[in-house]
Amino acid sequence: MNHISPFRGAFYACALCLLFSLSAGAGVTNPDISVLGQMRTFMTDDPADINRDRAQIALGETEIVADTYLNPFSRGTCVFSIAEGGIEVEEGYLQIFRGLPRGFSIKAGKYRVGFGKLNQVHCHAYPFLTRFRVMEAYLPGEEAFNETGGQLSYLLPLPGDIASTLAVDILQGKSFHPDEEDESRPCVVGRWSNFFLLQDPSALEIGISVAQGVNNVEMKTTSILLGVDVKAKLWRNARDFLVLQAEFFGLDREEATLATSGSVSTSHLKPSGGYFFADYTIRKRYNVGFKFEHFQRPEPNDAGEKLWDRSIGLFTGVALMEETTIFRLNWDRYLPDEGEAINTFTLQCVFSMGPHKPHQF
Repeated sequence: MNHISPFRGAFYACALCLLFSLSAGAGVTNPDISVLGQMRTFMTDDPADINRDRAQIALGETEIVADTYLNPFSRGTCVFSIAEGGIEVEEGYLQIFRGLPRGFSIKAGKYRVGFGKLNQVHCHAYPFLTRFRVMEAYLPGEEAFNETGGQLSYLLPLPGDIASTLAVDILQGKSFHPDEEDESRPCVVGRWSNFFLLQDPSALEIGISVAQGVNNVEMKTTSILLGVDVKAKLWRNARDFLVLQAEFFGLDREEATLATSGSVSTSHLKPSGGYFFADYTIRKRYNVGFKFEHFQRPEPNDAGEKLWDRSIGLFTGVALMEETTIFRLNWDRYLPDEGEAINTFTLQCVFSMGPHKPHQF
């Protein structure tokens, strides 16, 4: 017989009560539905690629987005991802942003966790093509820090043109131990973001994020992840603007070693790294930019040496008339501490059918 923990039982009970209370006065609404395609052709000189130095064509990931306001107090969102592996629910969550006491907001379901700035954004909304390698190395999850759970956020009542928000997430935590997916160990994520209006409409946002989860269920070891992010959007005129964005990541991962005597010893891996990019948009249709990242690999090599990897890249894009069709050209040069440098050239077309546009980030 399966037993439900008090923590999980209380969570389910609160969620059901909340849903029933909302549905009592809700009407029937038809969601906005969109389809986003991301075709691309690319060429790489990666020695490990069987098609090295040959042009390759890929359909890429297709997204189906459905969302709408359920009532004046809440909104529902579902994002379905279609790829070669099949179809899956990438996101499916409910947001309640009005009607709660003292200005609190709630988000519950499966969603891209608000750790840092870029993890919350889908790749089709990047001005470049893929997320940074430092995010792949440090954040839990295969494609993004994407978990099932709930978030409680609060907008601090500060004077002036400052918006300061505190958010806490309680998640399943399975992405911290992917080899033990059947085991659920709750993880906690906290974020404090601050938005400053520099000179209307130019603005600056600074955020601090912290996450803790169990990386080994059997050994009960944990990982602590720290992030600091900065984004500035500086308008030159009504149609031209510059985006500057950077994030720093620090990881403290506890590792357990079982000795032949049966005793357990622990050690800590503490890598760090980050990225930076600059993106200049002209006439709201054209953009050009530069990106850079530098980070330590989470694990040393066989000789126990700490390895630092880098990458640089250039990107440009153009939107045809408006944002339903965008073409992007990207060059990426990966400079591993060990091995050869790898160059990749990619041409991508992002198109949207429906109200959700592949907006330029």
